[in-house]
Amino acid sequence: MLQVTITVFINTKNKKALIRVFTSISFIFICLLSYSQSAFDTLQLNQIRVIASHNSYKKHPHPKALKFLKKFQRKLGEQNNPDLIDYGHLPFGEQFTDYNVRGVELDVNYDPKGKHYKRRRINLFICGQKQRIRTQSMKEPGFKLLHISDVDFETNYLTLIDALRDIKKWSTENPNHVPIFINIEAKGSHPADDSKTLRFLGFKKCIPFDSAAYVSLEAEISSVFTENELFKPEDLRMSYASIEDRVLNEGWPTLKTCLGRVIFILEGNNQRIYRAFKNPLMFYYGDQNDPNTAFLLRNNPKGNEHEISSLTKRFIIRTRCDAGTVESRNNDYTLWNAALNSNAQIISTDYYRPDLRWSSYKVGFTEIFETIKQN
Repeated sequence: MLQVTITVFINTKNKKALIRVFTSISFIFICLLSYSQSAFDTLQLNQIRVIASHNSYKKHPHPKALKFLKKFQRKLGEQNNPDLIDYGHLPFGEQFTDYNVRGVELDVNYDPKGKHYKRRRINLFICGQKQRIRTQSMKEPGFKLLHISDVDFETNYLTLIDALRDIKKWSTENPNHVPIFINIEAKGSHPADDSKTLRFLGFKKCIPFDSAAYVSLEAEISSVFTENELFKPEDLRMSYASIEDRVLNEGWPTLKTCLGRVIFILEGNNQRIYRAFKNPLMFYYGDQNDPNTAFLLRNNPKGNEHEISSLTKRFIIRTRCDAGTVESRNNDYTLWNAALNSNAQIISTDYYRPDLRWSSYKVGFTEIFETIKQN
């Protein structure tokens, strides 16, 4: 079996055309060999590796909000340390074009009636900060994108529709791109869920996902992407009884047949409800013993490299190489090296570019793309 993360064959007769494809793929080691197109043609989807951004829509919290939260750091506890949310991301087009990101994560908050997330209650305590968002889309029904309700809400995209349209725009402009993996996290809790005091102050509880929520979620996805632009569970399963049967008998489809498409993977609140859907649009992160699981979460690669690597022949694995700004603050590549050694196909990060307030820590494959371009 060809290990794409180690070897790539380039047909030197048509190098420029191939470079446009290769700059969409994340590789670790590149060996430039001549006159072989067949290796690329037979490359399977689970044999590539991509960088994905974590909470990809999120902006840095406002400095005043962070300063306010730090005053209560001892009471909040280490798990709610404000330092953990002090990161942010570029709009999707810049992530995709400038940093070769091919996976995004969207925290989706259910808002069936509208107006549920139109206020930002932490700003009640911060001089000069507005509580109310007056944008019309926040008053209307639909899924909203935010990390922590009333606390960490700065975003490049207020709604799921906004985010999907931006992804669609870039995809249309780059029709032969490597598939974009879109991680949908159905949010199931907010600070107000566990605090009567916060609810008294107007902080909003999370609205749980039910069957109607998942029907609406699929409807929003379908309103932006056509059937041909999605790679769905039925496209992988084909005529087999399960995804497991397809993969064990035929393997994953070739990368070539998936170019230009997007792939949705669900995690989060009441996911069991969605698993009962017939012909769903989204895959889900499941259990390796589930015959219809295609994607697995293994967020901590350290010490789990061998297990993860052994699973990559059947599954696509998502792992993380940094979390909560810790690696950036300490310029620590331990998890990144573990992620590479694990052979996980989707590596999630907050640092495809460095945060120079703390260190030069960043991860990715940009330097390797430059090597390809120079040959």
